[in-house]
Amino acid sequence: MLTLAIPVYNMEQYLPRCMETMLAQTCRDFEILLIDDGSTDGSGQMCDAYAANQPDFIRVVHKANGGLSSARNAGIDAAKGAYIIFPDPDDWVEPDYVEKLLEYRELYDADLVCTGYYVDTESGCVPAKRDHPPVTLTSIEAQKALLLPPQISGFAWNKLYRLDLIRENGLRFLNDVGITEDLDFAYRYLAFCGAACFAPSARTYHYFQREGAATRSSFSMRMLDSLHTYEKIIDDCRQTMPDLAQAAKDEICTTAVNLIWKYENAKMEDALTKKILLGYIRGNLPAYLRGSRYGFGRKVQAVLAGICPGLYACLKNAVQRN
Repeated sequence: MLTLAIPVYNMEQYLPRCMETMLAQTCRDFEILLIDDGSTDGSGQMCDAYAANQPDFIRVVHKANGGLSSARNAGIDAAKGAYIIFPDPDDWVEPDYVEKLLEYRELYDADLVCTGYYVDTESGCVPAKRDHPPVTLTSIEAQKALLLPPQISGFAWNKLYRLDLIRENGLRFLNDVGITEDLDFAYRYLAFCGAACFAPSARTYHYFQREGAATRSSFSMRMLDSLHTYEKIIDDCRQTMPDLAQAAKDEICTTAVNLIWKYENAKMEDALTKKILLGYIRGNLPAYLRGSRYGFGRKVQAVLAGICPGLYACLKNAVQRN
């Protein structure tokens, strides 16, 4: 059996769409675990209503608000399945979401399975990643693939994890890594894996990028904390996987460029924060410019952001307005 651990915080508007697709799965060998993370709207009562209608299939954990990592960790503690997935409550899935994840797990005897997804906004839906047949990866290859081709990315919602590996190795989602808790968890989990399977053409998940979501919101210090994940990857694999370490440095530079833009738009006057961001950009810029992961346009942006962040923000805002 598999556990779908869904963290819920003030999702009254979106949860019904998510649950409608979860309840329409072609495979029913799973439980739904709703973790109410101290919601202040009607989400908690909505979770209870779902569980009351199907008590053998849906369970609810109510807890004080602790954030996404805390809610997912509560799901790890309460799950009864052999495997666990962490869908988000504002997203939705195709009818074969669970079936495909289990199918690839059995077919490739994989400790981690990652399938494809769509990116949805209010204005449309586009496939993410290019099509290619399923591939199997060793644990080291999969760790590299979090940032390098075939780039499975770190998202938790399109991955199947073995619950025994998580519990035996004391793995938890962390609170001090900003909005990269998914990437951080996947990297540490893969250190204990055998084979991993990546099937990008099996698009079964709809990733809804709503306005105000954590990954799209304005500057916050929590976003700055996200850089710690890349620093930890660099420290861990500097000697053993230099290509991954360099990719992590590139991600630090790219993330810092995005954050300096958000910082300028927020009209903040925090000299230390600005100095830290510029340090991240300038410190990683030489290798970033020599590398081939990003094109000429992105490199020009990084140079401008590192030299004159105010001008960079003005120019970027003007381009976006047009």
